[in-house]
Amino acid sequence: MLSKEITESQQYIYNALKQCHLQKAFARLRMLSAQLQEWDADTKLNDLETSYRYMIQYLLDGIIDPKRTHVYNHLITATYHLTDVICDKLRVNCDMTLYYTTRKSHRIANKTLSQLYSALDNSVNELSLSELIHDNKSIIPKRKEVEHNAEDFFDKIWTNFPTHTDDYATLRDALQPHHLPESVSAMVVSAITLNIIHSFDETMIDILIDAYLHHDSPEVQIRALSGVLISVLHYHPRLHLYANLGNRLSLLQDNEQFNLDTRNILFQFIRGRDTEKISRKMTEEILPKMMKISPSLYKKIKEDDALNEIESLEQNPEWQELLEQTGVTDNLMELNELQMQGADVFMSTFAHLKGFSFFNSLANWLVPFVTNHSAVYDALGTEEWGKRFADILRSSGFLCNSDKYSFCLSLAHAPIEQRQMMASQFRTENAQMEEDAKAELYKKSRERESISNRYIQDLYRLIKLHPRRSEFLDIFSIPLNELLQIRNIFHITHEEKLLKSLGEYLFKNQYYNDAVQIFDILSHNNYTDSELFQKYAYCHQTLNNYHEALELYLKADLIKPNNVWTLRHIAICYRNLKKIDIALDYFIRANDIDPENLSINLNIGHCYLEQKMYDKALSYYYKVDYLDSKGTKARRPIAWCSFLAGKYEQAASWYQKILSATPTAPDYLNAAHVAWVRGNIREAINLYLQCIEADGNDIKRFTQNFEHDTQELIDAGIKQEDIPIILDQIVYQASEKKNN
Repeated sequence: MLSKEITESQQYIYNALKQCHLQKAFARLRMLSAQLQEWDADTKLNDLETSYRYMIQYLLDGIIDPKRTHVYNHLITATYHLTDVICDKLRVNCDMTLYYTTRKSHRIANKTLSQLYSALDNSVNELSLSELIHDNKSIIPKRKEVEHNAEDFFDKIWTNFPTHTDDYATLRDALQPHHLPESVSAMVVSAITLNIIHSFDETMIDILIDAYLHHDSPEVQIRALSGVLISVLHYHPRLHLYANLGNRLSLLQDNEQFNLDTRNILFQFIRGRDTEKISRKMTEEILPKMMKISPSLYKKIKEDDALNEIESLEQNPEWQELLEQTGVTDNLMELNELQMQGADVFMSTFAHLKGFSFFNSLANWLVPFVTNHSAVYDALGTEEWGKRFADILRSSGFLCNSDKYSFCLSLAHAPIEQRQMMASQFRTENAQMEEDAKAELYKKSRERESISNRYIQDLYRLIKLHPRRSEFLDIFSIPLNELLQIRNIFHITHEEKLLKSLGEYLFKNQYYNDAVQIFDILSHNNYTDSELFQKYAYCHQTLNNYHEALELYLKADLIKPNNVWTLRHIAICYRNLKKIDIALDYFIRANDIDPENLSINLNIGHCYLEQKMYDKALSYYYKVDYLDSKGTKARRPIAWCSFLAGKYEQAASWYQKILSATPTAPDYLNAAHVAWVRGNIREAINLYLQCIEADGNDIKRFTQNFEHDTQELIDAGIKQEDIPIILDQIVYQASEKKNN
């Protein structure tokens, strides 16, 4: 049986159980069990189906069973588990994903979790002894042994299924405070999280909750809670079946630290969707701009200065001027602001630095950055500058653990001078960033938030950058509406303070679909917040939901009447709904309050234009032209309106101004119409040809645009029978010109 067929059957059973169709689930599971040909699996399946048939019979006989719900839920959860066990056994021999190849690795395949833990524990004790007696020769080899054993333990935890009672006991012991180094304990928690993502395990989640509550390391606590929340997000449709787990999560609601940590993790989780957008901004906007300015930049710097003063670029005012002219300064300021808010701005920078052999081990994608890691030692050596650099890197709150290792590894083969220069520059930059953030980010109250930000970014890199990333569940693609409806953390996700922060974040970053969901929840308890209804309406407007937007704008207007912004957007909605009369009324109301607003006056002109009241339209267009300091906003409306009003000489004069500036394809088209109506056919054809050329020589698109204006030409006195003839002549000439 192919792995794809197994996955499809497993998903079919999951869907059947989700809809409480146990008979369908049993039928498909029996087909899988027949493929497995294992007596124990058949027996368990028969027992489950027999129990279900007895329950049905009791119901038909009218027997009152107060435990029926409990029994029914147990049947469903047991069927979920049996499905996972059977599918797992079928996959072992046919699935070549990283999960199963790791499980079959000779390093861990024939060893129990307890044996691997003992080996790890012994190597940790031996390393501690070597450090205690300052046995420098053995410290590095012992440290590498600990790291290798920790990686094996990680892999075994991740691929350990089904988990037995002794395994649970081993994990609980491993996560006792001070039993293992903090970095190793953090890796254990991450491995448990990956194990749960692969196959649901209530006891594993329980172990993570205990680690969150009882471990003394903030790093371990935050990772454990992140694992709990990821599990809740992934498996929320079935969590109601596990009463004990639900009770534990409910009890945590009274823990204020839990609520605060959960808010931070969820917010960073949602903020992760900004990472790809930021990366695109770096690769498509900022870096190309930097590349473009490089030649002119270096021409402006004397060769002596460039050689003798590394920081001359930073101090050169001409460089700053170039940056401002190209817009790079604004981009960098925007990225700096996002960085201060906790956004992941380094993804694109380090995306290409995950090819080191260090990252061949899955565990190393999620190991906390420690300065005594052998990979750091090998990369930076024993010199004092290397130690200082590692310490600076460790204390930095602006790089995730994975990127810190990438940074170190990238220096391993660089010349010593370049290493020292990069270290010096990073120290300067990091000091500045820490100074900027000192008042907020590194306060003890924000330490846990910083940890959660780094860890979620580590997970993001694993999910998005790992060579076998397609084999991992993309936990960052879970829709926001699912997150908001999870009953176990409903009290947190629907807390007004969090919703307002989340709504502002989504709105500011233009995630209008998601922001609508947040504002919808907030609007039920904030009947007098006009700004909330404005933003809620604006989201709908950008999504072209004009009816919904209009209703919300009208509510905002009731709460806070005569707000120019609200009136203008009400008018825009009415205009898009083709209710021009009402739109005009609202634009005029807005204009009475703010008579020099160019946008409002332009829109009033547009409304009159659509009503074919050309003289009134022109009066407002002239007003805009008078008020506009650049004198360009009203040129095109005046020219076109003049044409429609039959003022052809006036239209020609305006189009002459437009064509002498920066004309577009529509400008040539409209100017050609005016020339034709004035009797200058050859001039008109020449302008039509320029229109085609300006539009990429797309004759088909030109023809469509030309035919769209047919009625205006007829109204202006052009004979209908002449129009196709002139159009053919234009196409003839354009085709000949294109071919030549």
